[in-house]
Order: sequence, then C-alpha cells, then structure tokens
Amino acid sequence: MANPSNKKTPPKRNAASSANPLSAWWNQQSSAIHFSMERLWFNPISTWITLAAIAIALSLPTSLHLLLKNMQTLTADKREVPTITLFLKQSVSEQQAKDRAELLSELREIDNVRVVTREEALADFRKITGFAQTLETLDENPLPHVLILTPRLSLLGDLEMDVAGLSKKLKAYPEVDDVQIDVEWVQRLRGILRIAERIVLVVAILLGLTVLLVVGNTIRLDIENRKEEIRVTQLIGATNAYIRRPFIYNGIWLGLFGGVLSLVIVHVALLFLVEPVTKLASLYGSTFILSGIDVLMTLKILLASSVLGVIGSWLAVGRYLWQSDDAIK
Repeated sequence: MANPSNKKTPPKRNAASSANPLSAWWNQQSSAIHFSMERLWFNPISTWITLAAIAIALSLPTSLHLLLKNMQTLTADKREVPTITLFLKQSVSEQQAKDRAELLSELREIDNVRVVTREEALADFRKITGFAQTLETLDENPLPHVLILTPRLSLLGDLEMDVAGLSKKLKAYPEVDDVQIDVEWVQRLRGILRIAERIVLVVAILLGLTVLLVVGNTIRLDIENRKEEIRVTQLIGATNAYIRRPFIYNGIWLGLFGGVLSLVIVHVALLFLVEPVTKLASLYGSTFILSGIDVLMTLKILLASSVLGVIGSWLAVGRYLWQSDDAIK
C-alpha cells in the first residue's frame, strides 16, 4: 500500500506567478523607457535643436493666449465698469437732483450714484480748460447737474443690450435731458478680443502641426539610422508594437521636454514685461497686474505637447511599418 505521505501534490501557484503577465508588461515598458532616454541624448546637439524648435513653436500660441487672457480682465475688472451719465435739465434744482439720485440708487440694476452739481462741474471745467475768464462774463452757469451711475454688472447678462435698455429706461424720467453711456470702449475691446481669439486658435493649430512635423521628422531620421536593427528584430519575430514602443516614448520625451522649455521661455518673457506694464498701468491710475501661467494651464500645455509628440512619432513609425510590410509582401 502506498504511503500517502509519499504522494506528490501539485505545486501551488503563488502570487508572483499570477503577476507574471503584469511583470512582463512592466519590464517591456521600463526597457523601452530606458532605451528611448538613451537614444534621446545619443546626439545631444540634434536633440537640443529639436527641443528648441518645439519650444518656440509652443511658446508663441502660449504667449498669445496669455496676452488675450490679460486683455480679457480689462472688461471683467470691476474698476473698469462702464458708467452712465445723466445730464439733468437746467430747470432741475440741486435738491431735486439729489432726490432723484437717492431714488435711482434703490434700483437693482444700479450699484452706485454720484451727484455732480453744476458748481462742481464748472470748477472742474475751469481747471481742465483755459476759458476761466470767459466763463466769468456769463450771467449764469450754463452747465447742468449731472448724475453718474455705475451699473451692477452682476445683474446684467449681455452688457451692450442691458445697459442700452437701462439707459432707455432712465431717459424716461422727467428730470433727465440726455443720457450718455461710457460703453463704447468695452464694445470695441470685446470685438477685438473676439478676433484675437480666432487668431490665437489658428496660430495654435498651425504651430501644433509644426510640432507634429518636427517630431515626425526627428523620429523618421532615428528610424533610418536604426533600419538594419529593426529588420533583424522583425526577422526574429518582433511585433509591430514592440518596434513602435521605444519610438513612442521618444516622441513623449521630445514633446514633454519641449513643453517645459516653452514654459521657461514664456516665464522669462513675462519677467521682462512685468515692470513696464506696471508702470504704464500706474500712469492711467490703475493697479492692473500682468498675470502669468497658472498650474492648470501649465498642465494643459505639458499634456498637449506630450500628445503632439506621441501623434508625431506614431505617424512616423506607422508609415515605416506600413512600407516595410508592403516590401515583405
């Protein structure tokens, strides 16, 4: 009778054996990553030229987008809210002007109302112009009382339509002689910004295609230098995915490092612009500060540059593999 203790039992599968597929996949990826990094700096001069070309191509649309973003703050800044000026009739007294200002300040659409009496307006007119002696010859003050209204933009949807509708409503008051809206500069600036947005989009697409061409051409040259090596690996059974993998990582590094270099270029350019822009803003009595690239925008640029590198390398390798397959057939 056989001894049950001598009976051989099947070996138990451990966790390491079940993780073999994942381990093999990771080994392939890490090998491709290390190999692509070594190939990237195999010819450092050529690599730096490629990275510089990618960085310049990426920094131009980034700079234009940043400029557009700073210009858009001019229309969103509460300090730059357009005002509505109400010129009251000559028959309206100062007390009536103040009473009307108090009533207007209670409207939901109005944030602030300031009264400029005809005496204050005349004094300002004397300071600004050189007709002080001429004004002394007049029998009475020809200037009316003025109400300067600041609309509450948080309650307004479309700036042009709502401010125009509000001014029409204000003109219906019996004390009001004329209404003047300081909104033309906002309309013009917004029109310019709409055109600038289209220009930035077109420039970004064109320069994105430039990055694709630069990466694709770099990968194509690398493929030409390794053509014999690739043929040998194909003969011993290497798959297209195995051949493509290191070139894809090479494209990722080119796009990623080119994106980092473009961010450095943009930041250096901003450092040169901060001081003169701040001085110009102070001359206009504004505290406008030039804003830079935030974290989210930085991540978007790096992601976009890496994706462009992947697409460029994928197209270059795919074209070579397609041609080699045709040649084999």
